[in-house]
Amino acid sequence: MRMAATRVYLVRHCDVHNPDGVLYGHLPAFRLSSKGERQADALGRYLARTTAKVIYTSPLERAYQTSTIIASELHGVPIVREDDLVEARFGKYLQGVKPRDVPWRRPLWWVHMAWPGVLRRDETVAAMAERVRRPLLRVLREHPGDGGICVSHGDPIQAFWVEAEGRPPYALHRLQCAKGGVLVLDYRDETLEHLEYVAPERIGAESSEPATVDAGHG
Repeated sequence: MRMAATRVYLVRHCDVHNPDGVLYGHLPAFRLSSKGERQADALGRYLARTTAKVIYTSPLERAYQTSTIIASELHGVPIVREDDLVEARFGKYLQGVKPRDVPWRRPLWWVHMAWPGVLRRDETVAAMAERVRRPLLRVLREHPGDGGICVSHGDPIQAFWVEAEGRPPYALHRLQCAKGGVLVLDYRDETLEHLEYVAPERIGAESSEPATVDAGHG
């Protein structure tokens, strides 16, 4: 018997309050900006039309705050912190530095950009994709047909995207999931059948339209 499809939403956290313009990596106390709060509100309205039953989130503040704002529109959907969705390990090396200063203050960045995962302090694209896949599979097993939401960060999401499309590792920085963007993932059993990127601008536009429950994937 063929199982019903299940849709999972892989969301990048929204825009961050960052007055000093540094790379924040794994640093604490980087909350959403006012723009980010508006983006998260739009995501909440957009995802309120779905049958999602759970939100798994990176424990970092910007991701958890995005999740709580989304959840405020979903009426009782629980939020679960999930370390597998945390920022890329290489972010710890870059954090606290302004982007313009990275090439000379963090010279190993050049190696990371050429081939992610070669350095011991880095992660391979495959390793990041695998840890993102674990909470996605948990959603599929615990909520078949209904699905859920996973909130993470740019590089881990893009690593999953690279793997899903069979691209080479250096494509990690060529696929861009913007802050507040979403990968819509349609599974049959545990096989990914379709992936679509939805930009934050489209989410903002669609979230203002009359709401209908997105149950067509079930």
